[in-house]
Amino acid sequence: MNDLPSSQPDWPHIISELRSSVTITDATDPKQPLIFVNDYFVQLTGYSKEEVIGRNCRFLQGADTRSETAREIRHALSKCMPVRTEILNYRRDGSTFWNELNIDPIFDKEGRCVLFVGLQYDVTDRKLLEEEATHAARSAHGQSRALMEFMGKLNHELRNNMNGMLGLIDIVLMDETLPEDVREYLELAKGSGDTLLNIANDVLDLAGATDGRMKLERIEFNPKHVLDSIVKTHRLRAEEKGLPLILNVEGIHHQRLYGDPHRLRQVLDNLIGNALKFTTTGSITLTAEESKRAESSPFIYMRFTVRDTGIGIPEEHMDKLFKAFSQTEASHARVYGGSGLGLKICEELVTLMGGSISVDSRKGEGSSFHIDIPFSKENQAQLPL
Repeated sequence: MNDLPSSQPDWPHIISELRSSVTITDATDPKQPLIFVNDYFVQLTGYSKEEVIGRNCRFLQGADTRSETAREIRHALSKCMPVRTEILNYRRDGSTFWNELNIDPIFDKEGRCVLFVGLQYDVTDRKLLEEEATHAARSAHGQSRALMEFMGKLNHELRNNMNGMLGLIDIVLMDETLPEDVREYLELAKGSGDTLLNIANDVLDLAGATDGRMKLERIEFNPKHVLDSIVKTHRLRAEEKGLPLILNVEGIHHQRLYGDPHRLRQVLDNLIGNALKFTTTGSITLTAEESKRAESSPFIYMRFTVRDTGIGIPEEHMDKLFKAFSQTEASHARVYGGSGLGLKICEELVTLMGGSISVDSRKGEGSSFHIDIPFSKENQAQLPL
């Protein structure tokens, strides 16, 4: 404490030397003129002290300054309220800079507002980076949306032709006199056609979800019945691989909910299909449970978990899971097939239903996908946003 200067600090000199722009305005004058600016204000704006003292600081505004921001500042000062904002200002030479503006009212002992003290910071570089990032994000979103619209139109045509071709193959396969080698070739063609049709359907679903064309139904359904039907659909394939497919619905207490059971089924079909694809030993379990909600609430969250004992997902690949046309490893696409769209579609559908999707996984130890979705207990109840 003994090292501190004994004399009163020279506050005007200290303020003048600050590396931040400082202004002081007379709040008692209706014109609110500047009565002090420090040296850094001169450096920032290009105006000399003699040019600005006695003027309202509105001279820093110009053609591209947002009038709404200027109005907000004037309104706050008229109420002797502090101001925290960013505004585009003009230097003396006509160049612009983004000004992070902080103004505080100063009151005398009688409670009268007598001064406004302002601190200004040049944040032009930061604003330019923000604008570049925003522009890049909008451009990427626009390109992605245009691509999905194109893919959607293309796949409409592809799906129509594939359905026609597969129908003809089915008709030919009904002929019991077909030679065995011809039947084998036709079945291979049908399998390839089914794969292409699934990819076309995936692209159409993703295009519809991303551009807002996909709509949800709101109908009454029994969640236990829906889950039982889903498991029955996949049980034959599970048995062929020697995998128990277990359904646990003990956590479901409501027999009647309102929502879109078809989209719910699409998501769970996809997750169980993935679990069967990537699991060779162990088991697959679908669990459903209700979160604890007040009885008076018109909606309830349900958590669905698909757990497998498959190959798992390395931590470094987790960020690729919900990206379109992406699989965690290139070798998986070669060995297991698929378009890489399934989980992206699941995420889009779950989000559309007002829910969320997450995953816990470790390489070689299996994966658990968790879906939390709100459903109405009443037909007309509005789901939470």
